[in-house]
Amino acid sequence: MSRRQILGGAAALSAASLMGGRAFAAPSTPLNFAGWQYQPQIVDENVKTFMKLYDENVAYELITGDYHPLAETKLTGGQHLDMLYAEENYIARWHTAEWIRTLEGLPGIDEIKAKMFPVSIQSLSLPTGELAGLPYYAGYNTFLYNEEHLAKIGVESPTTWDAVLEVCRKLKADGISDAPFHGMWQQQWPNMSWHMFACWYSEGAKVFDADGNFVDEPALRKILEVHQTLYKEKLVVEDIMTLPGEGVPSYASGRHTFMVVHDYNHKVANDPAVSKIAGKVKNALMPGATRSTMAWTAAYLMGAKPVDEERVWNLLQFFGGKAKDGQYHVIKRWALEFGLGSGYKEVMEDPEIVESFSKWRDLKISSEQLGMATARSIGKTIWFPEWDMFMMQQVQEYIRSGSSTDALVTALADKAAELKAQYQ
Repeated sequence: MSRRQILGGAAALSAASLMGGRAFAAPSTPLNFAGWQYQPQIVDENVKTFMKLYDENVAYELITGDYHPLAETKLTGGQHLDMLYAEENYIARWHTAEWIRTLEGLPGIDEIKAKMFPVSIQSLSLPTGELAGLPYYAGYNTFLYNEEHLAKIGVESPTTWDAVLEVCRKLKADGISDAPFHGMWQQQWPNMSWHMFACWYSEGAKVFDADGNFVDEPALRKILEVHQTLYKEKLVVEDIMTLPGEGVPSYASGRHTFMVVHDYNHKVANDPAVSKIAGKVKNALMPGATRSTMAWTAAYLMGAKPVDEERVWNLLQFFGGKAKDGQYHVIKRWALEFGLGSGYKEVMEDPEIVESFSKWRDLKISSEQLGMATARSIGKTIWFPEWDMFMMQQVQEYIRSGSSTDALVTALADKAAELKAQYQ
């Protein structure tokens, strides 16, 4: 999608401000809210709770499929949305297109920011520093292992990517796992993208410098070559690039030993209701030279022209913060029922949430991993989503074909340079 297409048909930012009361629309006019296909039945229940608590009217739309491109199509076509989901790397892009507005100046915004982790504020802000969204959830990619598998060969979780390869080879040779390594390799947001960046950061690769230039360095190449080797030596399942559900159901079957995956999916792997290896899955620091990973905070955004600023701000706060009764209704439910982390300090320190999380993951390790995590600052550029989609396609083909690392790295660098020039 070109810059012209992104910006075409976009309305100017609303100059409306709170004047007290519902000044711009009667409650009979619905607030339009769009979200992606994660637990939509729970979202629908949360919408109904909001409508009851606030005597409100909300039209919730589930966007199925590849969410961000489809949302962009709707916004380009002029569809009005008061609130919508987004990953952090679309915030600057959509603000530039004048589809969303910032939250600066809204009532209580400074108090809300004071309760958030600095990394979440960074994720949810524009390059100018203005806060543009409230946190849907905060997460990172974690490294999981089946402790029963490793016990059978008498090793601990590997700390380098070379060791990952060696342990996988032994697990396969000894008949413990026919496909020891697993990951989110699907060519769809956010799977292959988040997986690769987590692995790149774990080895110390910059991927992009502060000026937005692609960085070709040994750490980046090493991770690419490790992935090509995993596939070539059949240490992953052949259909890893097309598995449903981010590959989590396959991991929960007990077939695999290792997985790089969203941290909240650790709860699924240790849930006896859906996993054959419940209780056996442990988290460890990412292998690699730096042991880092990728961290992010997903967002609730306000449309550029809200039906009624006060009403939409209430909706954002209910979903992305505290409701008027002082409760984190939505955020706490996501944490307790699905293991989603929060961008708020007090939520993650809530005794009920701490107790719940400690049942399925090692909190000390997860805290250490999050403290070493890297935020993907390149996501603040408006061209990055297009490069990211290209990267996923090219990396998949590179892994499958066993083609040249030189050719792939050149293609990734050229694409970044092309998009930077196009959007200047």
